[in-house]
Amino acid sequence: MAPTREMSLETKERIVKLLEEGNSSRMVAKDVGCSQSAVSKIWTKYKQHGMVVKAKRTGRPRKTSKRQDKQLKHKWEEAGANVCDRTVRNRLKEMGFQYRKAKRKPSLTPKHKRTRLQWAKERQSWTVDDWMKVIFSDESRICIGQGDDAGTFVWCRSSEIYEEACLKKTKFPQSLMIWACMSGKGTGEMTVVNSSINAQVYIDILDSFLIPSIEQMFGDNEIIFQDDNASCHRAKTVKAFLGERHIQSMSWPANSPDLNPIENLWWKLKKMVHKKAPTCKADLATAIKESWHQIDAEYCLSLIKSMPQRLKAVIKVLRE
Repeated sequence: MAPTREMSLETKERIVKLLEEGNSSRMVAKDVGCSQSAVSKIWTKYKQHGMVVKAKRTGRPRKTSKRQDKQLKHKWEEAGANVCDRTVRNRLKEMGFQYRKAKRKPSLTPKHKRTRLQWAKERQSWTVDDWMKVIFSDESRICIGQGDDAGTFVWCRSSEIYEEACLKKTKFPQSLMIWACMSGKGTGEMTVVNSSINAQVYIDILDSFLIPSIEQMFGDNEIIFQDDNASCHRAKTVKAFLGERHIQSMSWPANSPDLNPIENLWWKLKKMVHKKAPTCKADLATAIKESWHQIDAEYCLSLIKSMPQRLKAVIKVLRE
């Protein structure tokens, strides 16, 4: 029997996120392409330990033993070299290593790749003015302290950034879930979500926060609304709600957060929140709201201007 392929960290993170949003284990299993029992195991581990992987390795495995390290140190000393941290770093750089943030690697099936390519090709002629008509949205979790939002740095070569030992290990400290939207005109409304997100909760969010954002930023002009493929986003009642409000929805390729400029906005928001150093959930909520209103429209515009280049990059990679 062929060995079972280990589930990627990105897939495990997505399972937890989808379950926290109120999706059933059956729907999550179908979404990520695994068994329902695997979803249940991941969810049980997360609830018991607050993480989806065992906290063991923190970097690349040792290539030398302690004895070999001592021998190397003695050889350097015999050659008259004083070994210090800076010297070690310099030697690593000379060998092609860089100290870089561990990458998050999307888990893409061949079908996902085909869908991404088709989606990008259909919009490759869009100008910045076209993208200015789109309002992007998403949910995100923001943690107290550095936690899961912090970067994990590892020593590795450029060709090794997606190897298992060089990827970020996942933990979920105390945190809050938020929903927000943005466009090239600036940030829209933002809200802290205190419950699991099902179709009705999502409709309430759209009614209370998306609609006012559209009216504020676009008035009566037509817009295109973007959200991802979470099952609660694609429920029939949600589609009916958007239809009644005459809001056009954008199709979205699965597992493609990198195509959503609001992901960059989350990164900036989290950095701003961490600088305020909240110590409890109440302080965290205040810090999130204050930071959100401090994000300037020029930054949002710069993200929208990056959309044509994002599509070119997708097309280039997936055609190769």
